[in-house]
Amino acid sequence: MQVYQIDTSISDKGTINLPMMPYLYSKKVKLVIIPAEDTKEEAVLREYAMARLLAQQETMSANYMTDEELDNLRYECLRTNS
Repeated sequence: MQVYQIDTSISDKGTINLPMMPYLYSKKVKLVIIPAEDTKEEAVLREYAMARLLAQQETMSANYMTDEELDNLRYECLRTNS
């Protein structure tokens, strides 16, 4: 599963602006929202955590994990490193 990180904001009316991503049109996606009131150090740690998560996904055998288990792993990695 490909993971994308997009830095954006939510307007006062609740609108989230996303970049054009035609390769995702007509596909189901999951959206995880993590408040990003980061200092520069926290932003660097978050980027490091995301890189670690992606590296971990590449080395583990996903054949033995359900989609839900993979999603939970991603969430835990993001939550514990945010």
